[in-house]
Amino acid sequence: MPILIYLITVICLVLGGNVQAQSDLSSLMTGAKQEKEVVWYTTTSAGDNQAIVAGFTKKYPFLKVQVLRSTGEKLRQRVLTETTAGQYFSDVLSVSSMEMGLLKSRNLLQPYDAPEAESYPTNAKDKEKSFTAIYARNFVMGYNTAMIAEKDRPRDWPDLLDSKWKGKFGIDEEEFEWYGTLIDYWGRERAGKYMKALAAQQPTLRRGHNLLAQLLAAGEFPVAIVFPFEIEQLKRRGAPVEWSNSSDPIVTSINVVAHSVKAPHPNAAKVLINYILSEEGQTIIKNVSRVPIRPGVKPTVAKLDQSTLKIRYVPSDMYRKIAEYEKEFRDLFWKK
Repeated sequence: MPILIYLITVICLVLGGNVQAQSDLSSLMTGAKQEKEVVWYTTTSAGDNQAIVAGFTKKYPFLKVQVLRSTGEKLRQRVLTETTAGQYFSDVLSVSSMEMGLLKSRNLLQPYDAPEAESYPTNAKDKEKSFTAIYARNFVMGYNTAMIAEKDRPRDWPDLLDSKWKGKFGIDEEEFEWYGTLIDYWGRERAGKYMKALAAQQPTLRRGHNLLAQLLAAGEFPVAIVFPFEIEQLKRRGAPVEWSNSSDPIVTSINVVAHSVKAPHPNAAKVLINYILSEEGQTIIKNVSRVPIRPGVKPTVAKLDQSTLKIRYVPSDMYRKIAEYEKEFRDLFWKK
């Protein structure tokens, strides 16, 4: 009997939570219908954000989603430039926790306690309710299996210093989070020596991890620093690519979602935020091979299980040092 009572209690709590979330969202609908649209600034790749948009507009056909997709640095600068000029165009922001921390420090986020965020773990939510995590991004070494024999495939970061990889691997030209996190993890001396040696290997710089993954699959270079979910997407299409899950550490950035301050469409913004955080939204994120954060929604690929990886999260306060890291990275890797 006690077990039966316990089970009934759990079911009631879950159903009660769902009813509460639905009730809270229903109160937004009148305003959202009047607003008619929502503007979403995001770093999520075009194909993946469109999958979310498709699900959202199917559920809320009265709302049109305007998406502006760019890199984290460019979105951050765009928001800072717009708001400095007194212009507020974005309703919803989704960038890395590091970028979002900087925007929060400038008072550019509107705290919002989203009903769908209730089930998320405490460490996945900002204490002041300014943002909530939506997926994890791991920085790993990807390689073209048609170009590299199994015995030669890189397994950890020091492997990239082997002379055979000189001029033969790709890296994002804005790999600031990865750079700064390795300094935080390894310490200045070790990380400094490594980065100097890595730059001497003359990596090919490209803008965007999605492009790097595509070029890796096409054989432009045999190795690249990539996001594993994009490698898994390419593998499903038959591309000869794989990634190493044995690096120590695997730098991991959390992508978070937030309500913009002075959002032109505040009700629609809250509807979109809750959709992205909902089980339906997180399932879409899972289905594009990303790593969802919502409890109960697991990644589709077992290799992406975060508990099996040597994770090192990007420090939440890295925005305080990001200008320093950006300059150091450019001085090392952008020099001709």
